[in-house]
Formats: sequence, structure tokens, C-alpha cells
Amino acid sequence: MHSAKLGLSLKQPEPPHLVHPRYRPDIDGLRALGVLLVVLFHAFPKALPGGFVGVDIFFVVSGYLISTIIFGSLENGTFSFREFYFRRIRRIFPALVIVLATGWAAGWYLLFVDELQQLGMHIAAGAGFVSNFVLWGEAGYFDSDAYTKPFLHLWSLGIEEQFYIVWPLLLALVWRRRAHFLKITIVIAIASFAANILTTGADPVAAFYSPWSRFWELMTGGILAYRALHRRGPLARAGNWQSTAGLSLILVAVALLSRKSAFPGWWALLPTLGTFLIISAGPKAWLNRTFLSSRGMVWVGLISYPLYLWHWLLLSFAWIARGRMPPSSTRAALVVLSFLLAYLTYFYIERRVRAGGEQITLVLAGLMAALFAFGIATQAELLRPRNDSRSIGLMLEAIHDWEYPSSLEKTTFQGTPVRSKKAGEKTVLYVGDSHLEQYAARIVSLLEQGSTSYPSVVFLTSPGCSPIPGSAQVNSYHVERCAIFRQDLARLAVDPEVDTVVVAGAWNLYFLESRTHYAGSIDVESEIAGIDAFLRRLARHKKVYFVLDNPSGQQFEPRNFFAGSRLSALTVKPFQEHVALAEDQAALRARLAQVAATAGAVVIDPAAHLCPGGHCRVVTDAGKPIYKDDNHYRASYVRAHVDFMDVTLAD
Repeated sequence: MHSAKLGLSLKQPEPPHLVHPRYRPDIDGLRALGVLLVVLFHAFPKALPGGFVGVDIFFVVSGYLISTIIFGSLENGTFSFREFYFRRIRRIFPALVIVLATGWAAGWYLLFVDELQQLGMHIAAGAGFVSNFVLWGEAGYFDSDAYTKPFLHLWSLGIEEQFYIVWPLLLALVWRRRAHFLKITIVIAIASFAANILTTGADPVAAFYSPWSRFWELMTGGILAYRALHRRGPLARAGNWQSTAGLSLILVAVALLSRKSAFPGWWALLPTLGTFLIISAGPKAWLNRTFLSSRGMVWVGLISYPLYLWHWLLLSFAWIARGRMPPSSTRAALVVLSFLLAYLTYFYIERRVRAGGEQITLVLAGLMAALFAFGIATQAELLRPRNDSRSIGLMLEAIHDWEYPSSLEKTTFQGTPVRSKKAGEKTVLYVGDSHLEQYAARIVSLLEQGSTSYPSVVFLTSPGCSPIPGSAQVNSYHVERCAIFRQDLARLAVDPEVDTVVVAGAWNLYFLESRTHYAGSIDVESEIAGIDAFLRRLARHKKVYFVLDNPSGQQFEPRNFFAGSRLSALTVKPFQEHVALAEDQAALRARLAQVAATAGAVVIDPAAHLCPGGHCRVVTDAGKPIYKDDNHYRASYVRAHVDFMDVTLAD
């Protein structure tokens, strides 16, 4: 969204190699509309829940402007890859370098070690224009809240830069082979849109971050660019109707969509086609001429790129510093500050840098490379934050303490991808989510001590997915993965090669309203009946262990053991070393224990080990946290203390 939307706003001499379309102030106004929607959505999500479609406006605008430059330059025989990419660097890098550097400085002052590590990776990803892939990989069970990622918004910049890399190369190849620009653009648009539709239902995270499911929006702009260069379509004579219909489609999207919408999917057609119609209407259409070309909208459009970069960085660090959403007055003040910073960045840095030549381009490229290296060094903990005192070291150590699937071999069992460790002739199958994965540290340590005396183990797991065939529980990050996982476990659990089955899951998180991952749309009674039926079916043929959920809650979260402020200094505060087991967790524990025992399974109860007499330990005798977060044991504790899982290897 970013390079193209600023690239045609200045009246300055153009290099002789590239063909540029005539400047249209309404395009700057369209950028303003897009960035205002995004900023208001981020600052006041409840007031404008569909404002995220502003990014889709930028995609179409960028596709239109960049395709116009490439189509026209190739057809005139004046296209230069060197000049094209040098111009991209001068237009994208100045603001991005400043924002990335500022983000690292703020992170060094405010963040903990693990948080600065993640920020370092995101800085490297931003500098390398692969943020969308990194964020895609992170989205899942342990993914932190969006507001704790100051560079989350760079995902869209990554998609656009990937487009800027691939699109000119592809078009140059097409041009040499005398193929038709419009045909290749339409083919890619159709293929990408199909990928978008197919992926949105199966894996919404992939659909959101993948360039393959987003390129169709940029191709829509490309189709418009070809049309504008070669012929005036019949709709050009109905410009007022086009722009009105286009703006209406965008406003309908803003009004109807929210975070829960299946987006992009079919819904993305609304802002995409709306933007297409507004641009196609031409600068003389009434809405384009009076609203989008107004001085205020054009001014916001000019600073839209740095405004996009600054606003989220400020909102995110404000959230981090406070530990929750800042009050609306603070968010409003931060929006105003982001406008000021965007103005200063654009008028005092960007405009001057753009007039530079090859030397300034190379300097910018060097700075971005340095930021990439800086991010990698931060991620590797070669650079550590201000809040790195020994007093919080034990707590920070706990947050990082997770090992699965370390020491387990990635292989297949009966044609299904699994993690396993070979030992004796018998086979124990462990099925579950991350609450089963946490016990692998103990299982692996036992096998390494005496592998010949223990059976071989196979782990079939999927974080965030209830391990019960037919369950209606859904992991919103990986809907299709949960369905496939349950099909696999239903088949492998009854396989004759399996002697023992161990079933464990985050039952508290799935079934209790008090827990943040509660799946409110499911029928709990039906789910428990499914557990009963599954265990009965297995117990008729083999040994079955059913592991109740471990206690969970904020009282176990190591991050809650800090005192002080991120803005001043942090120390470990006094905390309860024993807490009462929550009543609803105790009731669910008793209910599931009875169901499993009646079905013929051997019940393993973590709470009986951790919470004798109903009071749960929070730290070890050495003062180390037992948990890595609010619902998972840390690996070192499991390996040393969770001997209640040893029985699963005894048969």
C-alpha cells in the first residue's frame, strides 16, 4: 500500500526511464480514506469494527499505480529495473528506517527479554519485507495479543513489496514473449481469488497473511491500469454513478464487517470493487472532485504512508506500557501525535530523500540491511533490554521454558505425520493438544535413561484442538487442521499396532466459561458424551489413560509476579506460593474423572499431585515458577517432578 500511494503526489522531475500517469489528487484522497479507516479501527475498534478494509483500498491503489508505470514503460521500451527499484527504495525506506529504529529503542526501554526477542525478529522481518510470513507462522496457540506486536501492521507492507518484486519480473518476461498484459493479469487475479476463497474457510490466518490469497486485490488495480492506458470503457461516461457506487460498497463493508468476519473471502470484494469503481470514475466525477480531491483529504493522503507506520507503533507501546487497552483519551492523543510525526516525516525527510540520487539510495539500502542485522542480533539475545536485572531472571526463565517437540523424531505412523521416539516393541500413542505436549519432556527423559525397558512412543498432537473425534470445538486459527487431526486420531487410536492410548486435553479451557479460551458455541454436555463414547470404544481393545486438565489461571502466570512499572523499574513482588484450586475446575475435574473411570480408562489427575488438599503450589521449593504461562507447566518442572505420567510407560 505504501510506496505507490505516495509516489505520484509530488510535482518533481521524473527520471527518463519510467512512464508515470498524470497526477490525480483524488487518488491521494482515496489513500486518505484508506488510512483514516485503518487508524480509527486500530484506535477505536468498537466504534469502527470494519475499518480494517482500508488496507484493501491501498492494495488496489498500489496495484493500479505500479501496474500503470510498468505497463506504460515496457510498452514504450523505457522500463529500467534499476530505476524502478531505486525509486521504491527512496520512497519506502526513509520512513520505515525511522519507525523501525524508534520501535527498537522503545522496546529496549519497555520490554522484557522474550518480548524484545520477538520484537527483534519482527524488525528483521520488516526490514526484509517478510512480516506477513513471520506473523503467519506465529499465529496460533501461543500467539500473543495483537496489541503487543508493535510491527504487526507491516504484514501489508510485506505483501506489497513481494508484489513489487514479482510483478515487474513477470511482466518483463511476458513482454519478451509477446504475451498479453491484460490476459496474464486476469489469470493471476482469478487464481489468487480462488486461493482466497478456498483458504479463508480452511485456514483464515493463511488467507489473511498469504500473498497468494491477496494478490488478486492488487491485480484488480492492474486490470484497471491496463484499461486506463488502452481504452476508455463505457463506464467512464457514468463517472458519478461509479464513484457513488464505489464509496457505497466501501461503507457497506465498514458497517457490516468485524474481526469475526470470514475475511478476506467473498467479503473482500466490497472494498476491492468499491475502490476499482472510484478510480475508474475518473478525477472529474463529483465525489472524486469535491470530496476526495479536497485539500484536507489530499493532505492526509500525502502523509498516509508514515501515518500508517507511526500510528500502530504508538498504540501498541501504549498498550504494552499499561498492560491493557489505554483509555480513549490517550488513544485519541496518540492518533494526534501520529499525525504530527507523519507530517514531520513526510515533509522534512521523505520529500528531501526522494530528490536524492544513487548515493542516497545506497545509504538507505545500507541502513535497512543494518536494521535487519540488528533485529537478528536482538532475537539472538546479543542485545538485551533495560529490564534485565537478576531479580526477574527466574521469572523470565520460566516464560521461555518449553521444549516440545525437542528430542522427538518427525516421522510417520501408519501413513500419518507424527512425532515419535523408538524404544521397546510395544507402542504407546499419546493424543492431545498442547496440554498433552507439555508432558513430553518427562516421557523423553525416561526413554533416554532406559529406552529398552520402555515401549516406543508416538505423539499425535494439534495445539488448540480438542482430541475427541466428532468434537465441535474449533481452533479459529486452524479450523481445517483440527478436523484432519481428529480424523487421524480416530483411526490411529484403534490401530492394532497401538497397545496403549493416552488422551489429554485442555478441558478447563474448552468447557469452563471462566477461562479465556472457552468455546462458547459448543454443547458441553455433548462434548463430554463424546469423551465417554471415545474412551469406551478404546477401552474394549487396549489400555487407555485419560489425563485430567492441570489447574490454570492468572495466579500461575509468571508475568504477574513482577512489581513496578515498565516506565520505571521492575522487581519481583511478593506473591502467594499456594492458591486454592478454582471451584469450577474442581467440579469439572470430578465430573470428567467419573466419566473416564466408568468408560474403562485409567484416570491421571495432575491436580492431585499439584494441589494436595485443594491448595495448588505456584513455585517450587527453590522459588522457581511451576508454569510457563497461565495454563502450561514449564518443561524443566515436568521433567523433574511430573512423575504421575510415568505410569503410561509402565505396561
